[in-house]
Amino acid sequence: MKILSLNQIKKIDQYCIDNEDISSIELIERYAKSCLNWIIHNYHNIQKVILLAGNEKNGGDGLSLARMLSQQYGDSTIITIYILNISNHFSPEFIINKNKILKYRGIELKTIDEGEDFPIFLDNKDSLLIDAIFGIGLNRPIKKYWKSFFNYINENKFISVISIDIPSGLFMEKNQNNFEGIIKATHTLTFKSPKLPFFLSDYANYIGKWHLLNIEYKKSYTNEMYVNNFYIDDIFIKSIYKKRKKFSHKGTYGHGLLIGGYHGMIGSMALSSKASFRIGIGKLSLYVPRCGYQILQILIPEAIINTDSEDKFISNIPPINIHVNAIGIGMGMGKKTITAYALESFFLKNKKNKIPMVIDADAINILANRFKIINFIPEKTIFTPHTKEFRRLCGPWKNDYQKLNLLKKFSKKYKIYIVLKGAHTVISTPNGNLYFNSTGNPGMATAGSGDVLSGMITGLLAQGYTPKQSCIMGVYLHGLAGDIASIEKNEESIIAEDIINYIGESYQKIKMYKK
Repeated sequence: MKILSLNQIKKIDQYCIDNEDISSIELIERYAKSCLNWIIHNYHNIQKVILLAGNEKNGGDGLSLARMLSQQYGDSTIITIYILNISNHFSPEFIINKNKILKYRGIELKTIDEGEDFPIFLDNKDSLLIDAIFGIGLNRPIKKYWKSFFNYINENKFISVISIDIPSGLFMEKNQNNFEGIIKATHTLTFKSPKLPFFLSDYANYIGKWHLLNIEYKKSYTNEMYVNNFYIDDIFIKSIYKKRKKFSHKGTYGHGLLIGGYHGMIGSMALSSKASFRIGIGKLSLYVPRCGYQILQILIPEAIINTDSEDKFISNIPPINIHVNAIGIGMGMGKKTITAYALESFFLKNKKNKIPMVIDADAINILANRFKIINFIPEKTIFTPHTKEFRRLCGPWKNDYQKLNLLKKFSKKYKIYIVLKGAHTVISTPNGNLYFNSTGNPGMATAGSGDVLSGMITGLLAQGYTPKQSCIMGVYLHGLAGDIASIEKNEESIIAEDIINYIGESYQKIKMYKK
């Protein structure tokens, strides 16, 4: 799914008006109707609604919704609207819907002017608050009074706070308020496409849970729009997944090589190996310190195990003298100086073979300390850092937007893919595009989860998926397996092995998508 820019969303509105024979007021009715349906489905027996409306289009959405709520619930629900006179400009959509509201006796209409005392919400614990002040239209910092009012709203304890399109005070494409004066939503009801801030940890406390509502417009115009940011959903996966053929064999699904391990960290290699097999790799070789031989021979009987001359760490990685379709390196490897030299030598020797590669964990940490090694990395290599590893690699950032810029610049400069792990794992590509994952849950924040992901991506590469496809499939299936595990085990109880065990069920879901 495309993540649209502010300008593109405005163009879609105009396209709907021009090509679907509807007015802007009718379009606002669609927005309001979709919000009404969501509220009816999720809240029952609403006693009181407080709606905050700005005087632009988002306010028009809110006033239309208030009217529909009154029609739906009648006298059983008390609806109070506060119009915030933030500017002297009133959009036609706001004016028309305000005039409609004046005809409804069951709706109390009040105004708040700059400098006035804030209203006291005596029954706030029994009230549903709806934020229809700015939406995506905010294009300049708001005044101190309104920041204070928004903070005052946040201090009140409503049943829920529902923001229309995006929480008021939050900029859609960059935040100029330094996190001051942004309404904290329980739920954000949005339209057409997810908004970029929804995927950034800086704004998690403001967005709440977001919901993409259907306003029933033709998607053909959107399909033609060029974007740099995407949301990985089932449609993406439908276009990538390859069904197995009847007469295939283990050679059809590739031979992978995993390199890593250190005394006390051999479990990382066990997890990566199991994940590679569960994701469908045909054959897998491992290269580990000698201390890992017996452990892995028992835990992973399907794997071919080769060992270093050293017992507790990797001291030398021999040239690849077997046919290998993909390499994963770094899991539990440690950062000993001799291991760093071995890694550097390995990259240098294998620079020209262009075998698809996943670089993870300690291999990334070694690169961060010996940065010249990155010049030996083949193009289209996949890096899988968590946030701290990425910071070691690229340096600090002040906010999430700056982090995304670093991510894109680094990928473009070295022509690599980066899978930055997190709540919405994001993939950056050599051409500067970003892909945000839709699956996963907080229970996956557990030791070994990253090793599982690296093994999965390596396994997909070996099967012939492109680096981009392997990243997208890998993070989606990884998160989906974690989601299934959270249902079966609950979030607090998930361990990395659970994610591996539910990869098969994740594939089953993908096969259901194909129908």
